[in-house]
Amino acid sequence: MRNHEPPSLIRHLQILRAVSEAVSRSLDLNEVVQPSLAALTHVTGHEIASLHLISADGNTLLLRGDRGLSDDLRRVNQELPLGEGLIGRVALTGNARRVDNASRDENLLPAARVAVNSDGIRGFVCVPIRARHRILGTISLGRQTEDRFTDEEVALLECVADQIGLAIDNARLYGEVNRQLDDLRRAQVEVVKAERLAAVNGLAAGVAHEINNPLTIIMAQLHLLARGELDPQIEEGMAVIDAAAKRAASIVRDLILFAEHRPPRRSRCQVGEQVREVVAFEEARLEAEGITVRVHIEPVPDIWADHNHLQEVLLHVLQNAQHAMREAHTGGVVSISVKPTATGVRIEVKDTGPGIPPEHLPRIFNPFFTTKQPGDGRGLGLSVAHTIVTEHGGRIWGENLPEGGAVFTIDLPIGEPEPAREPRPFESRRL
Repeated sequence: MRNHEPPSLIRHLQILRAVSEAVSRSLDLNEVVQPSLAALTHVTGHEIASLHLISADGNTLLLRGDRGLSDDLRRVNQELPLGEGLIGRVALTGNARRVDNASRDENLLPAARVAVNSDGIRGFVCVPIRARHRILGTISLGRQTEDRFTDEEVALLECVADQIGLAIDNARLYGEVNRQLDDLRRAQVEVVKAERLAAVNGLAAGVAHEINNPLTIIMAQLHLLARGELDPQIEEGMAVIDAAAKRAASIVRDLILFAEHRPPRRSRCQVGEQVREVVAFEEARLEAEGITVRVHIEPVPDIWADHNHLQEVLLHVLQNAQHAMREAHTGGVVSISVKPTATGVRIEVKDTGPGIPPEHLPRIFNPFFTTKQPGDGRGLGLSVAHTIVTEHGGRIWGENLPEGGAVFTIDLPIGEPEPAREPRPFESRRL
């Protein structure tokens, strides 16, 4: 059969069979488009082919597959406006378009005219890709010969487009089902985590309260014994016991705060003053490890917050920076800044440590997640800080600095005072 002769029925069936086999091999969108074009151009001969799909926002056509396009023509076709140009009009109206001399057509986009002339494309046909009464995109064929596209060839291309449209729609549905299954699996994992965390919460609260009582007795007895005359070795041993007991008490305090939901009691709070108090409390210990603290506080508005909770947040973030620098090298610098924002106050705590490994960034606020050695940490500090900041309507996040080290940013809103509590009625009682 010569190129200028209309294809026979057998030829039509061969093309449809080749395309059908190509689109039925996979439910992956990328594996459907390119094999379909390959089968179409291979069986029909010398055509240049392109396949566009409508973007998610419905404003443009995106090139998803092509055969025989030059680099210039491919660049022009990467993204086309919906409703403009030969291909854009077909996608908008749903009507097939056939021209005998593409370079002279008034609807051809100016950017494409140069490439079409350069490539010597003459005959051109474009049909819409449909599925379930929706237009998904277009298929276009071009010829560099003077042979015109016949009615039979346009009808054949429309049949091929329908097959490809059904395959693309099935691929999209398959992809959407897979995404929903992935979301379901993630949700199931989160539910399991939540159930385990709830169990850990109850256990942590119980253990914390059980440990807290003997700890209180131990520390009280140590203070009583320290009042008398003691042998230096015994006094040194008691100091070790006292330090260990205080550390255990700190762990218990964090466990209780983590396990028990205690809403903040808000009052007017000066953030700069809270930062200074925490730094004053920790500065001597930080200096002993060669860590310098730099504080820069700009004028900021007062916020409504729980003073104790806010200091707890600052303490945990500061101790996290201290540990990071101690593990990486001796000494370092922690820079704390306070500045106003449009809605409240921002606190930044920067350190000169090694930074946060990228794989750990999504998990740094997870309860019990820690990179410290066993016995050095319990993975609750940043989790507690995150809980407190969230309860205040704020946000806390950590990221790495380009020059090295990490920065934790805390955004706190101005907030509102505690609602006034209704006074309890006074009942006079006779004693």
